[in-house]
Amino acid sequence: MIMRRIRKYIANTFLITGILMQGRTVYGQEVQFQASAPAVVRVGEQFRLDYTMNGAPSSFQGPKLDDFYLLSGPNKSSSTSIQIINGRRSQNITITYSYYLQATREGKYIIEPASCVIDKNQYNSNPVQVEVIKDATAPAQPQVNQGAPGSQNVTAPSDQIFVKILTDRNSVYLGQHLVATLKLYTRLDVTGLGKTNIPDFNGFWSQDIPMPSQISLERENVGGVIYNTGVIKKVLLFPQRAGEITIEPFELETFVRQRVGGGGGIWDDFFSNYTNVSKPLVSKPVAIKVMPLPGNVPSSFTGAVGQVKMSATIDKTETVTNDAITFRISITGNGNIKLVEAPHINFPPDFETYDPKVTTNVQNAESGQTGSKTFEYLLIPRHAGKYRLPPVQFSYFDLADNSYKSLASQEYNLNIAKGADEVATSVTSGLKKEEYQQIGTDILYIKQGASDLFPINRYLFGSMHFYLTYALALAIFLFIVILRRTHIKRMQNVEMIKNRRANKLARKRLKAASGYHKTGEKELFYESVLNALSGYLSDKLNLPVAELSKERITTLLEENSVDNEIINRLMDLIHTCEMARYSPVDQVSDMKAVYADAVQFLSDLEKTLKR
Repeated sequence: MIMRRIRKYIANTFLITGILMQGRTVYGQEVQFQASAPAVVRVGEQFRLDYTMNGAPSSFQGPKLDDFYLLSGPNKSSSTSIQIINGRRSQNITITYSYYLQATREGKYIIEPASCVIDKNQYNSNPVQVEVIKDATAPAQPQVNQGAPGSQNVTAPSDQIFVKILTDRNSVYLGQHLVATLKLYTRLDVTGLGKTNIPDFNGFWSQDIPMPSQISLERENVGGVIYNTGVIKKVLLFPQRAGEITIEPFELETFVRQRVGGGGGIWDDFFSNYTNVSKPLVSKPVAIKVMPLPGNVPSSFTGAVGQVKMSATIDKTETVTNDAITFRISITGNGNIKLVEAPHINFPPDFETYDPKVTTNVQNAESGQTGSKTFEYLLIPRHAGKYRLPPVQFSYFDLADNSYKSLASQEYNLNIAKGADEVATSVTSGLKKEEYQQIGTDILYIKQGASDLFPINRYLFGSMHFYLTYALALAIFLFIVILRRTHIKRMQNVEMIKNRRANKLARKRLKAASGYHKTGEKELFYESVLNALSGYLSDKLNLPVAELSKERITTLLEENSVDNEIINRLMDLIHTCEMARYSPVDQVSDMKAVYADAVQFLSDLEKTLKR
């Protein structure tokens, strides 16, 4: 009886503890209360205002909506997810209050924050700004041009869909950063993106700004017209020369959803079909004016532009001879950090020095390049004594007031004692760290062992060895000439060379795709698979990559007696990779299966073409 009560008590204790832990998991997380609505709408357009929170509120107080016509709301919806990981149960709840509104007049309106009470604490949402414009223009219907089978493309007014290269500034100093944004504007229904040709940014040192893998379209007011806009890429640019530098046009292939069929009757919506048609886009070039830095350049200037700081550290100031000292100079801040060169330092002549080890840690963002660059020097004192390490001078061009600023580190006084192994040495500076070795013992310079001696009055010139050497050199020269001519003749047959190396290069690209598959980099994986297939077909069919199309590939493979089953597998594989890589909507595809299909296809096609 007593044991039964003890077991019941223990079970109840564990049950209560579990409930408390679950409550801690649910309510211990940070409460988030967010408001969202379209940034721009038309007069008379209906839109939705959402308030989302990750907890169950005991009360909700919505905002005043006097500037809009309230159609309905607040409408409450909820969703709950439960996870059990290693026996621990966690529960996440999401509550959404939705308002359906209609814009009635032009202007820019700010919807004040809403409030709610969760677990006896009050929270406020963020304010929302909504711009209402009088956009009465309707998107024009794109027209389909039907050429060869499968070669549909779409024509639409240039103001319905286009791309731009936007820069945050058009005039910069040499070394000052600017941000280039490659952006898509559309009033059509874009279902996917195709081939992208990013400019080389010649004249700039470029660094990619991290972006989400999926492109999301947002509404934007452009000259009184509402567009869906999406950022394709953002790049941080640092000009490398003064003068005017032109950013070349940006090219992007888009796929637009187009209705086909129907004759304009009342049954069009019922009987019409939809297809995706290609629409290539090209932006305009952008000119950037790059101004040279002022002429009064300090001697300690090494190319830093921006707002930076310098710090110096040393691991020890007292040591013995031949014991290494580590001296570090760190440049931190915002600017062209990666391009900063090491400052000039006057080390004592009795110190053996080495080229610095450079460590760079930066992050690229729209605000510029932020981080640090560290120069680590290894110093070897060879003689005992007291030494002074003078302050390190460093200058940079400050963009805040367009002038040079100079920085100086503290000086260090070093006390070097005589070590047990100190010997008379000569100091040689400028060696690399891996070349460091103990020197100072003259026995290393005494040649030991027997030397090769030659009889007096005996010369190589005119001897048999002399003439044999000349004959052998002539024979080797003729052999190299013949081998070179054969190689040149072979290299002139470009088609044969491409055909031989096609399979090898394709498998090399597929090996790179396998690495991206292991790291889960979806976009780079599908890009590598497409490059492997297009490169292989280009070399095998002796056709430039730019001229490859599905119809041309099909025709050439049929002329080479390739089975229709292999051709259909190729088309399906290309379609799968393109949709998985360029579609703005997540596509469910098995990278492992795609990789296996690509390997098997190359093997089957190689066997067929070798027959």
